[in-house]
Amino acid sequence: MKIGVIGYGVVGQATAATLRLIGHEVFVHDLNPQRMAAGISDGLDRRAEANDVEVDFLCVPEGHLNEALDGLPTESLAVIRSTVPPGTTDSLAAYFSRPMAYMPEFLKEATAQWDALNPAFMLVGTHDATQGDLLTRIFAPLLVPIIRVEPAIAEMVKISLNAYLHTIISFWNEIHLICERTGLASHVVGKICSQDPRVPSYGATMHGKPVGGRCLPKDVTQLINFAGELGYSADLLKEAQRVNAKLAENAAVAGEQVRVGGDSSSVQRRNGPVPLAA
Repeated sequence: MKIGVIGYGVVGQATAATLRLIGHEVFVHDLNPQRMAAGISDGLDRRAEANDVEVDFLCVPEGHLNEALDGLPTESLAVIRSTVPPGTTDSLAAYFSRPMAYMPEFLKEATAQWDALNPAFMLVGTHDATQGDLLTRIFAPLLVPIIRVEPAIAEMVKISLNAYLHTIISFWNEIHLICERTGLASHVVGKICSQDPRVPSYGATMHGKPVGGRCLPKDVTQLINFAGELGYSADLLKEAQRVNAKLAENAAVAGEQVRVGGDSSSVQRRNGPVPLAA
């Protein structure tokens, strides 16, 4: 099948490589000359030169979706992959008068290609059964569960998942700040707690540094703002942000450049341990 990938950053590259590996013909477009050149170097043809493309995966940030959709042939099914507030896909479909669906990615930057080829599940957000069948057929070779729901549900799943990951790390960062005041090892506490099947190891064994990466902090802010537009104050998420900001400030005072979670696990220490919270 002929498939377009719009945006050739981390998500676009992983999406394009996966689609090629499972037998599809992939075309790429990116306004950034360096990324576009990387796509050509990887053996991909330009999207503008392709005819009869059935699906275009939009692998661009939310703020660039309108730009990506402008000029894109309306015959193809445009599929958003980035985190967006619930209702975005339907709004854009109506505005551009074109078929659209939502199929979020669940990738970590450091292991994006592996994650794209080995997902726990895939999520298809569409109102149209034919569109759902098409997207299911595209990714069927991965042999993983494919869940089909309406776009707004899929959008809420994606933003909620990232907000949860941010919050659970922030919870363990709070425990870490408490343990520091008593000389206890928070990672030992977390590891033992995670032996309880109700407690995930994510966060429990990976904490003590600010939540980082390109996605988790941004997506928590996006969900807080979305809730605010509905007249609801997402106080728990705001507090998770506050704990993260406290650790970031402490790290800056200590001369560190550290982050944990999200789509990056890189850590670089320059001075001593993170100081106690005020």
